Amino acid sequence: MARRFYRTGPYLMLKAMHYRPYICPFEAIIPHVRPGASVLDVGSGAGIFLAMLAGTLADLNGIGFDSSAVAIETALRMTDEAKLLAPKVKLRFLKLSAAEPWPEGRFDVVSLLDVLHHVHPAQQESVFKQAAQHLAPNGTLIYKDMADSPAIPAAMNRLHDLLLARQWIQYAPIQDVERWGRECHLTLSHSEDLSRLWYHHQLRVFRKPPPR
Repeated sequence: MARRFYRTGPYLMLKAMHYRPYICPFEAIIPHVRPGASVLDVGSGAGIFLAMLAGTLADLNGIGFDSSAVAIETALRMTDEAKLLAPKVKLRFLKLSAAEPWPEGRFDVVSLLDVLHHVHPAQQESVFKQAAQHLAPNGTLIYKDMADSPAIPAAMNRLHDLLLARQWIQYAPIQDVERWGRECHLTLSHSEDLSRLWYHHQLRVFRKPPPR
């Protein structure tokens, strides 16, 4: 699916998207998004999560934003393929940092996939809580990030980001993430730890209460 959606753009970026599903357990995340949902993908990169959703669900309305110009350019190229492969899907991408104003509105799903470990620890809580503020009633916040333990998988992921992102990442403790969810009056509806190759993932799905 990734190869079908990512056909043009910088070579290394395309290869990163082609092989991303071997690392990230999208098959465990996608079932938490219902058909026809509106999705805000925070720190979308080149849009691989929205591409996977577009290839799986009908009538998706997705917005992704990221601070990387190269990633957003690649995502925009991907939308051209998406129009052919999934004509009912609507995708839009914006070059924005998390510190800039986010897209307006409330969304059925807000996703934070492998984002917070790239955010300075002093801003991690505010990014999570801003994501929660963009949820529509009965909406779903999907959090997936790399785990800070066991030590070897955590070290391998640090090496991964040093080589590719040239960044020394800072893991958000999962206990803090769950607490931030409670402080935002969200219910933790799904909790799962997964391993893929030498990477260890923490998936947490939160639900916002329906309107009274």
